[in-house]
Amino acid sequence: MGDIAGLSVLLVEDEYLIALDAAEILKGLGVANVETVATFERAEKHAVDGQFDVAVLDVNINGRYSFPIAKTIEQRGIPVVFASGYELRDRATGLGDVICVTKPYTGERLKSALSAALAKAPP
Repeated sequence: MGDIAGLSVLLVEDEYLIALDAAEILKGLGVANVETVATFERAEKHAVDGQFDVAVLDVNINGRYSFPIAKTIEQRGIPVVFASGYELRDRATGLGDVICVTKPYTGERLKSALSAALAKAPP
């Protein structure tokens, strides 16, 4: 499963303009639905009961790391892509081999990261 066309994406991004840009890029890549969440609390709720195929999580959501949210999502068998403007390897994620896309977002970077995350997801 590496094709992103037709999928539903949870996008967790606390910067409005960045979220808007990323959502447009994702739609341009053929994603059917983008659910944008801007707060840690809403992201936690969506992690538990949201309906989406893959998640793109900003590493830092208003000063809080999104790693616990990623763990919840991955426990559901849903792939996660981290988004960051800085080097993720310097952060302790506790999630093993993670897929990361650097900001600013581009279509090529998002497509590559989402495809990689979907390819390594359990069937």
